[in-house]
Amino acid sequence: MKIDAHIGGDESGSNDFDRIGLDGFWLILRRYLRLIILIVLAIVAVTYIVVERLEERFTARATLVLTGLDTRVRQTDTQLESFELSRAVIETEMDVLKSRAFANQLAEHLGLYDDPSFVSPPTDDRAIDPALRQEQVIDKIQASYNVIRSGESRAIDVIATANSARLAADIANAIPAVYIENNLAEQRASVSDSIVFLRERVETLGEEMTVAEVELANFIRENKLDDDQLPDRLRSQIQYLTTFLKSADANQDAEQLQGELVRVEAELQERTRAELEQMRRERLLDVQRLRYQTAIEKLNELETQINLVSQGARQVSVARPPVAASWPNKKAALVIAAVGGLVLAFVVALILDLMNRRLWNEAQTMRISGLPNAGFLPRIGRDAGAMRHEGVAKFLIAKPHTMFAQAVRGATGLWFDDNNEGWVVMITSGLPHEGKSTVTVALGVSAALDGLRTLIIDMDSHREAASKLLEANTKPAKIADVLAGDVTPSPVSLGGKTVEGLEFLSVDARSGSNLKAQRAQLATLRAELREKYDLVIVDTPPVLVVDDTVRIGVLADEIWQVVRWGRTPESVLVDSVERLKREGLPITATLINDVDTRRHQRLGYGGYAQYYNYGEGYYS
Repeated sequence: MKIDAHIGGDESGSNDFDRIGLDGFWLILRRYLRLIILIVLAIVAVTYIVVERLEERFTARATLVLTGLDTRVRQTDTQLESFELSRAVIETEMDVLKSRAFANQLAEHLGLYDDPSFVSPPTDDRAIDPALRQEQVIDKIQASYNVIRSGESRAIDVIATANSARLAADIANAIPAVYIENNLAEQRASVSDSIVFLRERVETLGEEMTVAEVELANFIRENKLDDDQLPDRLRSQIQYLTTFLKSADANQDAEQLQGELVRVEAELQERTRAELEQMRRERLLDVQRLRYQTAIEKLNELETQINLVSQGARQVSVARPPVAASWPNKKAALVIAAVGGLVLAFVVALILDLMNRRLWNEAQTMRISGLPNAGFLPRIGRDAGAMRHEGVAKFLIAKPHTMFAQAVRGATGLWFDDNNEGWVVMITSGLPHEGKSTVTVALGVSAALDGLRTLIIDMDSHREAASKLLEANTKPAKIADVLAGDVTPSPVSLGGKTVEGLEFLSVDARSGSNLKAQRAQLATLRAELREKYDLVIVDTPPVLVVDDTVRIGVLADEIWQVVRWGRTPESVLVDSVERLKREGLPITATLINDVDTRRHQRLGYGGYAQYYNYGEGYYS
């Protein structure tokens, strides 16, 4: 039975993730577990070192609540009045808390200008400009606290951060204290200014009232307004003069009486005008007295209320020195570093897995090559003991029931033919060191042990690795000599014991006169070999290194390409298969060699390699 080259192909795999499988992420973790652990530990270690070197920061929190009303002195009438706090007012007060002027007051309140530990002096002992140091202190204290407000609440949270727990609490508590003190001082200053104004006003009004009273008294005295009987006397005198004037003759006495009457009437009119002026002045004086009295009452009221001015805010939450540093949070940092490291490590592992274009399993190999895989040969492990150093041929003979022997037997079973037709198979690889000579010898010995008349031909005259594995000392013969019968295959003898049914022949692949003649000779040789042997296995040089395999390919009924598990790149397999197909040679299968079955199973590459040890203990 021969291998059908159309079995498998692209149907055996669908994409680049076939080797990951359904549990792809878990498999990647399994494959790169050590790398992932190393990356995570490295990131955690670096994070720990960095965190240990970071300066600790402590955070304290206090709460300031603004009162619902803002009390001010109304300048129009120097009366205290209250205004409802609006959103704009509250936002303005928060801006005040964040201002440099307030930070300057805060620094003075806490004595930070005289604290060298708050802003470290220059290391070179240079004198620092006081103005520059003041700016540095203000900059640092501004950066050390923040004020926040939730929604429409009048509560303002003060969050202070410093390199010491005590300083953080002091800053958090000092902000409400300074703000309340400023607010109270501003209101008292406003009331004090109004008191000063009222005092000056009272003095001015008193002086004006005194002057008015003096002027009124002088006016009364000058106009004899203090003589209440004078108007009556003047009126009586006018009546008297009028009566005599009517009865008097037109003589000198009448003229005198008329003159006297005019004078008395004028005096009475002057008295009336003076009385009216007195009334006007008295009304003005009453107004001045009222203003003076009102000013005194307001002054008394403000002097009483200056000590009753309410605070514009109150501190409802007192900051206490925190027990633990808020930064850096070592536990959180290490947890984040571990999680981040795990994510980074997995990404790196995923990238490495995607970049890993080497061959790992049958599905991947079949998909890349478009060929079926004829075998999956496990690595001869350390459990083989001293036999692993005796060579593959002796190992197969001494250990016929090992995983390796069972896998090789499974591959050679594909060549059993009930029609007793011989078959010539070439074993090649894309590059050196992929184990093709070892595979050639192993297949030949296994076939012979199973009763097939087997011939191994070493046509890799560059290395002659198969000859060395079979302990053969013959030199490569020319093809013409083999056809002429001058050179014949010799039985294989290992350790003085002949391997029944197994013969060996070493042939120089470049011994032909020209390519056309050589191909004719090889065709003739193939016919002769098929008549004499059940199976002929030919070891050939790597396809991508020299062209010997292409030159002698006509000798083979089929060609198998050996790929080394986890070592052979996908591109090597593709290039090798394409080259053989391009030359029209019968490349029919691949064979995966040197499989570490334990690692293969642990890394989740699929397949059945892990079951090759089934029954091994029973047969040993």
